[in-house]
Amino acid sequence: MTIDLEKAFATYFEEIERCEKGKCYWALLHLLVVLPDICAALESENGKADDARYRGWCKRYFGRDEQFTSEDRYFLRCALLHQGRTVTERGQYSGYSFSQPTPIGTVPHRVADRFAPEQKPIFRLDVGRMTVETVEAIHTWFTDLQKKGNEGRLNNFKRHIPWLAQKGETTVPGNIVPTVQTTSSTGGFSS
Repeated sequence: MTIDLEKAFATYFEEIERCEKGKCYWALLHLLVVLPDICAALESENGKADDARYRGWCKRYFGRDEQFTSEDRYFLRCALLHQGRTVTERGQYSGYSFSQPTPIGTVPHRVADRFAPEQKPIFRLDVGRMTVETVEAIHTWFTDLQKKGNEGRLNNFKRHIPWLAQKGETTVPGNIVPTVQTTSSTGGFSS
C-alpha cells in the first residue's frame, strides 16, 4: 500500500526534485506550502480542504511546534499563495524570510529575528530544510493512513485519489507531449 501512496504522489515528489536541481526555490516554497492542503483534501469526506483541515493536518504531521505552529503555517500559506507576500497580519510573526540551501548547510533555519522590541519578529526558514520536513510529514501521513482506526480517512483517500493530478502524455501531430492532468474520474486505487 505504501508503494501505491508513493506512486500517487510521484508527480509532486518529482517536481520537488526538479525544483531542487534547478535551484527554483521560490517555486519549491509554493509547492511546499500547498501540499498540506492537498493531503488534507484527499483524506476528507468531501475531498476539499479548508483552513481547519489544513491546520489539523499540519498539527498532526509537523507536530505540535510552538515555534512554527499550524496556525503560523496557515497564515504563511494564505499570504504567500494568495497575495505573493511574505508579510502576515496574523500569527506570532510579522513575516518570513526564506533562504536557499547552501552546500555546507550554514543557512539559518527556524530563527526568529526581532528588529524592534515593539514589533513581532521575522521568522527565517531554509527552503531546503522545509523540503525535508514536508516530505517526512507526508511519509508519516502515508504510514498513519494505513493504521488501524484510520480506515475512514484511508477510504476517503482511495475515493479521491483518482482526481489527483498525475503525469501523463498526449499525442499531437508528430509529437508526444508530457502533460499533468487528472487521468481518471473513475480509476481505482489498489490496496
